[in-house]
Amino acid sequence: MKRSLLFTLLAILAACGFARSASAQSSDTAEPSPFLKQLDLKTLAQLAVHGEGRVKSLDSHARAAMQFVSGAKLINKQPALFTYFDVMLRPMEYTDADVVWVKLKLMRAQIADKLKGTPQKLTEEREEEFLSSGLLSPRALHEPAVTQYLGERATDVLTTAKFVEMIEGAFNVMNPDALRMNLKLVPPPAPHGTINDPWLTLDEVVASSVPNLNQSTQGKLAAAWADFQQGWSSQDSAKVNAAIATLSAELPQVNSEIYPQVGRLSWEAWYFRMKNMTWVWIIYALALAPLLIGVIFRWPGARWTGLVFFVLAFGLHTFAVMLRWYVADRWPNSNMFEAVTTAAWFGGCLALLLEIFLRKSATRNLWALGSSAASMTALMAVYLYPLQLNANINNMMPVLNDVWLYIHTNVIIFSYCLIFIAAVTATLYLGWRAVLLVRDKPGVMEYARVGGAGSLILTRPDGTSHLDESRSTFGQILDGTTMVLMELSFIMLWTGLVMGAIWADHSWGRPWGWDPKEVFALNTFLVFLVLVHVRLKVKDKGLWTAVLAVIGAGVMLFNWIIINFAISGLHSYA
Repeated sequence: MKRSLLFTLLAILAACGFARSASAQSSDTAEPSPFLKQLDLKTLAQLAVHGEGRVKSLDSHARAAMQFVSGAKLINKQPALFTYFDVMLRPMEYTDADVVWVKLKLMRAQIADKLKGTPQKLTEEREEEFLSSGLLSPRALHEPAVTQYLGERATDVLTTAKFVEMIEGAFNVMNPDALRMNLKLVPPPAPHGTINDPWLTLDEVVASSVPNLNQSTQGKLAAAWADFQQGWSSQDSAKVNAAIATLSAELPQVNSEIYPQVGRLSWEAWYFRMKNMTWVWIIYALALAPLLIGVIFRWPGARWTGLVFFVLAFGLHTFAVMLRWYVADRWPNSNMFEAVTTAAWFGGCLALLLEIFLRKSATRNLWALGSSAASMTALMAVYLYPLQLNANINNMMPVLNDVWLYIHTNVIIFSYCLIFIAAVTATLYLGWRAVLLVRDKPGVMEYARVGGAGSLILTRPDGTSHLDESRSTFGQILDGTTMVLMELSFIMLWTGLVMGAIWADHSWGRPWGWDPKEVFALNTFLVFLVLVHVRLKVKDKGLWTAVLAVIGAGVMLFNWIIINFAISGLHSYA
């Protein structure tokens, strides 16, 4: 037990070190300039800005904008907030800097080839870096040979046009005028300004008189903005910090009723600096090995080690979901990032409850093991693919504010997580069956084939059977766990489909429209409908249940991955 506790403590410390390192990748710099080191970016990050239909922290706004330029990469390893203002106020510094992300690797090689023999020819070292990171300078991308090549690729709608559009979009976003235009830091002035009224840029405050805005406040804002720009251009950190302090004090006074609290803005900035806490996947991963050992060998030390990691990971996961709820001011289930992370959290909730209430049953550890695998996979996906599973917080579309859809979405994503967890226990069952096959134990194999409650029927050497309720095999436990999860998934899938049809009829005027998401949600349900009937008819119930559970998980993943990213439909994040 002491060794188990020591291992747990060391692993937790290692996980915390990984988390700190992961979050630091978004903010630490390699040899930052004295100007950057002395800037009060923390206060600047907590200013409110209106963009994409919601009020958010300036740090979130800058991160979202810079993603369109450099993807998930950091420009010069600088914080995105710093880069946003540096590109806006010192654009010439980035003409020859490698800042624009070329996503398609094949295009990178062809662009590098086009640059050969031109003034922008890449050195061997720089070409290798470009092929690896995908970042290239605007000047190189504006080389006539490259421009002609991109024009040709833009005509290939099926394969390369969208990647050319991404490059063009990067140029549009990093345009200083566009950055200024989107920097809406000034709320509509009180007393007539409301949350639905447009926010203003500081340039608009400087250019003309703003109705209902106190002249003294307007003068302070204009002076602070002028000092901010002058100080940034001359790399005078003291002048910039003084301007930041003035803006931080005066902007909330323009309309204190609708200006968000500093605490919420601070938490939002922290949440994104910590990479949305998606690094928690590593703690879920640390739970898997001891839980699996506890399941197979019934070792109490491994069981408790795994449960400690699972509870720790689930606690951090819960904090991340609740924090996003607080920051977004709505339950997080309106886009793909939120659907994936919230679905995994639902699975964790159920697993934790079952581990508590069934702690004395033979299924203990299996719930936490399956949930850890599901949550690890979900959080790893959003950690490794921040562009495809974009974490930016947006307002929910008005058509989605319906109680039926609210229930429908949560029930469906909950069922999807249970399907994945069932696939974990089903895979373990198939592995167990493979071991039995290698060991060639026909009596035990017959015992395994019956499945479910029938797994208690033992086959005697003479071919007769008897019921033994005093014992159970590992296969029976796995089969029973899979069936519990399958039955819950079956009920929830059906409920979710019905709720979705009610909402569709209410919002679109028809309960069913053969939308790709609808069709493959139905296909997933049909797999489990087949599973239920097959289980009633076949002799080898355990094997067919496990096989169909894995197939059902594959259909579900196809629905989430291929349908969402390759086929467009009516659904909000399809």
